[in-house]
Amino acid sequence: MPKTPNSYQLHIQLCDTKPAIWRRLVVAESITLAQLHRAIQAVMGWQNRHLYEFEIAGQRYGQPDADQPDDPTMDARRYTLGQLLQGQALAVRYLYDFGDGWLHRIKLESVAPIASPAALHSLPMCMGGRNACPPEDCGGPAGFADLLAALQDAAHPGHQAARAQAAHFDAKHFDLQRAQARVHSLALLRANAPVSAPRAETALA
Repeated sequence: MPKTPNSYQLHIQLCDTKPAIWRRLVVAESITLAQLHRAIQAVMGWQNRHLYEFEIAGQRYGQPDADQPDDPTMDARRYTLGQLLQGQALAVRYLYDFGDGWLHRIKLESVAPIASPAALHSLPMCMGGRNACPPEDCGGPAGFADLLAALQDAAHPGHQAARAQAAHFDAKHFDLQRAQARVHSLALLRANAPVSAPRAETALA
């Protein structure tokens, strides 16, 4: 009898930001790390402009540099979340944009059998979240904190520049329906889903 596939409920939280920014995402255990990257981009509200990497049990997974044969990064397209976690709540780190350094902590909250093909087809699914994703290229957590301070204080010397950069940004806004629509638009369950190739950057040590 074929093994019943499982779903993984993940809690994804952006590190070093106030207010706390997090999403709850349910995925199939068969999702590759490259596909999970795309799902995180969609559910968080990032725009997939930069490189990324996962770190699980001390190993890095992402987009290996073909010009660096000694690059220890494993190809994220070749590994599924289920293969690496085996249902265990191992520490998972996801780094997006090696310049700004947006580090996300991913926690496996629960594992459940997927009851039907229809249920499998519904995944990934966003189950909740809080607060808005920072604007791209705002300087990482420290730059984001400075941006919020400038936006909130009309007397701040950087207020006008902040408004020009993020005039309509609402730090407390999270739209669950829109996040779910972004996730479904990815068609992540299609075999060998294409992975975009952001511009080259240098990884953090």
